Amino acid sequence: MMTPISRNTTIVSHARFAVREESCADFERVATALVARAEQEPGTLTYRFFRGAPGNYAAIEEYADAEAVDAHQAANQDLLARVFEYAEQSWITVHGPVGAEIQEWARGAEGVTLFLDPL
Repeated sequence: MMTPISRNTTIVSHARFAVREESCADFERVATALVARAEQEPGTLTYRFFRGAPGNYAAIEEYADAEAVDAHQAANQDLLARVFEYAEQSWITVHGPVGAEIQEWARGAEGVTLFLDPL
């Protein structure tokens, strides 16, 4: 029996990062720390980083709702700031009804695409 497709309002993001070769080990340490913290966040459903070609990384995140996104951002400001010491975000796509703070951030950010309204 197949599981029905979920019609919930979770929020999913997919981001790509370009990391300088000399910073890959540092980036991976920060990414690993973020994953460990995310495992303790009740509203964070998925939080994974992937390594591709040298210097290329991707992150996939899924949150229960906009409040969980905001809680993750607030609880991890220190590590998220460190990500950008080592990496440039190539692009990020966010799917789902994020809150006003994330929408405001997206308006001024290059390479950010929001898909807010599920069908």
